[in-house]
Amino acid sequence: MTSNYKNDANFSVMVKMIISLAFVPIEDLDVATDLLADDLPDDIVPLLEWFEEYYIGRKNRRKVGRRSPQFPPEIWNLYQRVLTNQNRTNNHAEAANRRLNIQMGVTNPTIWSFINCLKKIQTGRDVFYEQLVTGGSPPKKKKKYINNDKRILKLVSNYNKNRILLFLRGIANNVSLGLVGAKTASAKIDSAKPSLRKNSRAKTS
Repeated sequence: MTSNYKNDANFSVMVKMIISLAFVPIEDLDVATDLLADDLPDDIVPLLEWFEEYYIGRKNRRKVGRRSPQFPPEIWNLYQRVLTNQNRTNNHAEAANRRLNIQMGVTNPTIWSFINCLKKIQTGRDVFYEQLVTGGSPPKKKKKYINNDKRILKLVSNYNKNRILLFLRGIANNVSLGLVGAKTASAKIDSAKPSLRKNSRAKTS
């Protein structure tokens, strides 16, 4: 699956359409998930089912509504965050974690090595802070990311409930899973059981 993601442009877009559900208004997630389930090829549906179970909630078979997911949309949905120009990711936290791992240099440091490492990193952050206080400028965001943000904002601002699949495809062309994300998606698909979504829906409809 990872190979397909890297080498098949349409396949990668289809995978990223699942991630793009994060940009759909919360009140439209039910409709968007159902439409996407019917549009995706069978080999990607298990990934959507995994996403639905943990991030949206499985549909109740005999009742209206969904089960409570482990990670409710209120904590990961990006629709309002994009419209209000808030950060969509935790890249700052990830950068700090990566900096800590590089500085540490070992997998299982002693408590004293860990403390000394934190001191060195904090010293560097203090110097950077002082540079900002004295008028220095933070690193500029790359132009390609600025343009990407503008495209996503335009898509979200023009969101139309009647064109959800087109919206998801547009967002999918502007987001990236990266290699780690692609491998994670691949693992979820490979470990998932065969999809029964369409059959169960056909029985209940």
